[in-house]
Amino acid sequence: MNAPLDSLKIRPRVSPFSKVRSTRAHEQIVDQLQNLILSGKLAPGTRLPSERAMMIEFQVSRPTVREAFRVAESMGLISVRPGDPGGSKVLGTPSIGITRVFDSMLQAGCTSAVELLEMRIVLDSSAAALASMQPRKKLANLFKLLGHMQTTTDLHIFAEVDAQFHEAVIVASGNRLFHLVFQALSEPIRSLIEKSLRSSPKHGREKTLQQHAAIVDAIRNGDSRCAASAVREHLREFYLPVLSAQDKQRLESFLQAIET
Repeated sequence: MNAPLDSLKIRPRVSPFSKVRSTRAHEQIVDQLQNLILSGKLAPGTRLPSERAMMIEFQVSRPTVREAFRVAESMGLISVRPGDPGGSKVLGTPSIGITRVFDSMLQAGCTSAVELLEMRIVLDSSAAALASMQPRKKLANLFKLLGHMQTTTDLHIFAEVDAQFHEAVIVASGNRLFHLVFQALSEPIRSLIEKSLRSSPKHGREKTLQQHAAIVDAIRNGDSRCAASAVREHLREFYLPVLSAQDKQRLESFLQAIET
């Protein structure tokens, strides 16, 4: 038996939401969800009220609530599972929406591997420079991941930890926007890593370990210029084997311009 409507109402004095206008109401619901989630007022793992409760809360129809949830899910803000008695769950990972845009662009040929590498070079080298300015306690995960890479012999695990290492550099930079963009690029980045390692597994693994150690040393020593340069050199050598001759020339010219 359904509970009385009164029992489903969310008290205005404790509710984080406010009333919305009827015009394009689902967009206003999405805006509220986005603001509450990204500000941390709705933490990851939090369960949202049921559709029926949200209808009462916002004074809108069920289709409006469902459309708002659909959009919020596509943005990576929430997870919606029809029939789940616990209600929709907060994810708080807006990078999912950006990832879908990047994936679509790659699939449609609107961007390329070399453009992805140029983005990574700018992003990762800048993050390494910033990480070198951070307190040493923020670098603990870098040391841990480097140690993991040194001990594993599984190519897939090595590629996975390699991506985690670069993400740890991004996190250590303290720039949340850098991290958001990196997360959005994570899948194509992992694909490129595995492709490069397969082209030269032994040399690629040993060289990667040496270069990662050089990046960690530069960051630990607080040498921002050396850290940024070490990242650029690592990405250059790691990915050149999987690029076409034309893309290699483009990447080399790009790197020369940055170093200059």
